[in-house]
Formats: sequence, structure tokens, C-alpha cells
Amino acid sequence: MLKRIKKLLLLSIISGISLFTFIQCTNDYPNSVYNPDAAFKPNPTITKMQPDSALAGIDEITIVGTNFSTIPDENLVYFNGAKATVLSSDANNIVVQAPNLPLDSIRVQVSISGALNFAEFTPYKLMPAIINYSDFDKFDETSGLAMDADENLFVSLDSPSRIVKVGTDQVRNEYTATLRKSTQMKYGPDGTIFYVNAIQYLLKVKADGAGDELFAVLPGAAYDLDFDQNMNLYCGGGAGGIYRVKMDKSNETKYQYTDVYIHALRVFNNYLYVGATYKGDDAGHVKEGIWRHEITSADGDLGEKELVFDFGKSFVGYTVLSLAFDVDGLMYIGSDAPEGIIVVNVDGTFQPLYEGVMEGEAYAMTWGNDGFLYVTRKSTDEQKRRILRINMRKTTAPYFGRN
Repeated sequence: MLKRIKKLLLLSIISGISLFTFIQCTNDYPNSVYNPDAAFKPNPTITKMQPDSALAGIDEITIVGTNFSTIPDENLVYFNGAKATVLSSDANNIVVQAPNLPLDSIRVQVSISGALNFAEFTPYKLMPAIINYSDFDKFDETSGLAMDADENLFVSLDSPSRIVKVGTDQVRNEYTATLRKSTQMKYGPDGTIFYVNAIQYLLKVKADGAGDELFAVLPGAAYDLDFDQNMNLYCGGGAGGIYRVKMDKSNETKYQYTDVYIHALRVFNNYLYVGATYKGDDAGHVKEGIWRHEITSADGDLGEKELVFDFGKSFVGYTVLSLAFDVDGLMYIGSDAPEGIIVVNVDGTFQPLYEGVMEGEAYAMTWGNDGFLYVTRKSTDEQKRRILRINMRKTTAPYFGRN
């Protein structure tokens, strides 16, 4: 009997150990979600990208392919892993906003909600809309700009007063020391550069940088200047007068504003455009605006002023600093507003240039010959003081002095 009891006890111990081992080896994970019979959407494909390359942060891009979702939020698009904003979609096209990722060789991937695999396209190029031009940095206090017909950029530096010349290779070279720093400059006839500096002097840099000289004493102070097609040079500034200077050095006042400080002048389509600040007490007067005068004779006579754009109405407290036009008649206003440059369309509507990419302030502007706009960006943040080159992909209206 005792032997039998020991045997049963031994069997019970062995059974307990086996049961414990079984329990320990049992998989306590949740049931698998894999369903071999599940239905997935067809995988997307990319056949091409339109356009072939784009401006980073600016352009809209169409991804052409198959099996895309007609619901925009169900399409996930990545440029080198950076998620792009989807603007619209159908089964064969996804339109996205180009991310601000300027690179030459980008991998584009598309994932569709409900599909297993990505579609991929490579390489794709996003070009920079704006670059820091040459090696100007926080130690360079830059101001006026001028451009010749060969795309050489001339930059005025404040301290010490001098002009440097930057070729298309972006290498800068000392051009000439100057009597004074410039507020604005224009390239003129026979390879000369004319500049003003907010007082009554109009100065001229001799061809090939062989020094500069006083060209004319004006009736009042001048801040900006521009040529018309008859080589009349208009100057204007803090005294509110517009002074016409001929190449024989004669000059006279062609129009006189009252209580106005002129910051910007630009000739376009036989009109002289004037960017100015009103300093008077008339509460109904436009505070900051763009006016224009028809050029009524080859002698540089001017018609009455007419208001073109009330800048101060939409950009309260900010100042017009420079003006440019493209060949289609769009006006570009450089300012100290956070947006930097405002584009005014022919119908009077307006929008910031390259919103989210461009920032102020656009002190001086000159358009090159190959679709680039060059800008002096001044800033209270010295790290942002640069010369910018903006890819406009449009050509300029004529600069008569350099043509």
C-alpha cells in the first residue's frame, strides 16, 4: 500500500510539472490581425512629374500616374521624406505645393491609404527661388545696386564708401572708392554709374571704375534716380522735388510735391513712377503711395501726378523703398514690410512675392538681363543682411541707361 501511495504521489508531481511547462509555453499574444483574404487597393505608380523641375517652396507640381485616391487627404506625398501639401487629386494626378527643399536629386514617394506599397520617382530637382548672392555677409553694409548689360552687378558699400563689382561667377572685386556712400545707383551711358546719397549731389563714377566725381548740384536732396529713353535722368528725395538732369549737366525741377519725401523712382512705359511718404497734416492724404507722371516731351517734362497704388492702406506703418517693373507691366514694390516685395498686378490687385520664402526688407532692387532680380536686404538682424538673387523667370522692363 505504501509503495502504491508513493507511486501516485510521484505521478501527481510529474503531471503538475508538465502542466506548468505547458502553461509557460502557451502564446499569450493577441490573435493575429493578418487576414489572408483581405482586399487592398491597387498600388500607386508614378509615370512623370510636371514640370520637369520646379522652384522650391513656390511652384505647384503635378504628379502623373495611376491608382491615386480622389480624396486628397488619402494621398501622402514625400520629397526626400519631407511631407508635401496636397492641393488636389484625381485617379491619375496629384497636385502638390513644392516643399522648400532646394536639391538636385530628390526621391519622390506616394503612399495611398489602403494600398500596401509606395510609388517612387527619382531624381527630381527643386531649384532655389532665392539665393544669397556672392559672399556678402553681416559685416558688409550694402545699399545701392546697379547692373550693366553683361550682368555685372555693382554694389555700394557704406563703410568705407566704395563700389564692388560682382561678375556672373559671383566673385566680387573692388571697383572704386567713392566720395560718398550711395542710397541708390543706376548704370548710365558710356559705362558710367550715377548715384545719389540723400543730399543735393549727383555723382558719377567714371567708366572702368576710374574714380568718381561730382556731376551736378541739384535744387534739392535726392534719394533715387532713373533714366528715360531720351537719357533724361530724374532724381528725387526728401525735398519732394523731381529734378531732370541732362547729360550736359544742366538740371531743373520738373515737378514739386508738397510735404512729401520721395524714396523711389522708376521709368516705365513713358511714365515716371514715384514711391513717396506724405509728411503733412492732411488726414485725407495718402500716407504712403505710388504715384506716376506721364513723360510729355523729349525734354523730360512731366504731367500731373496720379495715384497708382495706396501702399499705406494695406501696409500700415511701412515704407516704399524701391521700385521695379517686368516686361508685362507688373510692378514690384520693395519695402521694409515683413513681406519684403509686393507685386501689383495690372488690374490693381496685389500679393507678396514668393510668400513664405521671401522676407524683408528690400532696400534696393535691380533686375538683371536673364530673369533674375537682385535685392539689397537690410535688416535689424545683422545675420539677414545679404545681397539676394531671386529667380523671377521673367524679363525686366527696359533700364534705359544701360541699354
